[in-house]
This record gives sequence, C-alpha cells and structure tokens, in this order.
Amino acid sequence: MTAGTTVRAEFILQGTPRKLPPEWDENLLRIGQEVLTNALRHAHASHFAARLVFDRQGIRMELRDNGRGFDPERKHDGFGLLGMRERVEGMGGEITIQSASGAGTAIFIGLPHADSLHQAECSQSH
Repeated sequence: MTAGTTVRAEFILQGTPRKLPPEWDENLLRIGQEVLTNALRHAHASHFAARLVFDRQGIRMELRDNGRGFDPERKHDGFGLLGMRERVEGMGGEITIQSASGAGTAIFIGLPHADSLHQAECSQSH
C-alpha cells in the first residue's frame, strides 16, 4: 500500500504466532488497512509502524504514524473508527486510540487468545 508514496512503513512481529480464527485474521487485516489508509490519505504521515505481539496474555496489535493527528472524540465522517471498534469488540478485545493535533496517532488493540475465548463461550453455553 505504501509503494509510490513517501511513507516508510515497518512491521514488527514479536512472540510465537498462533493460529487465529479466519475471521480474526480478516478483522486484523482490515483494521491495519484502514489505519494505514488514514495515515496516507488524511494524516500525511512519513512513517507508519505496525507491531503484532503474541504473548501469554493474548494478542496485541499496535499501529502508529507520525502524521497530523486528530481528535478521536470528535465525530468523523465515514465508518472507519466505528468499524474498527465493532470488529475488535466482536473478537472480545479492547481498542484504545491516542491522537492529538500535530502529534500523530497510535492505535492499540488487545485481544484474548482465541482458544481461551472459545473455551469461555463453550462453558457459558453448557
């Protein structure tokens, strides 16, 4: 997505990747694409970093840019932020958005391990 732009992008993987449900793979990909698109289209960032962390607590995805930033509390056109929130909540996770005018944007997503979420759902249904 950054080919032909001035954005320098990096991806960092930490921990041992675990197999995720296909829906989670799709959701994380779509969220990453949305954030990168916003960084390119609106933030005019020169650097974008994505970090995916697998550890004992769960899965974390951190997406950062050094662009113009925005006020996350203000109403925004489109469904980008709302769609991200809905995807994360649908996976049983949490999302935090940090941004300020002129200070870039950082989005933090924390997810439980998919297998532990599945076990909790099974025990609730029995």
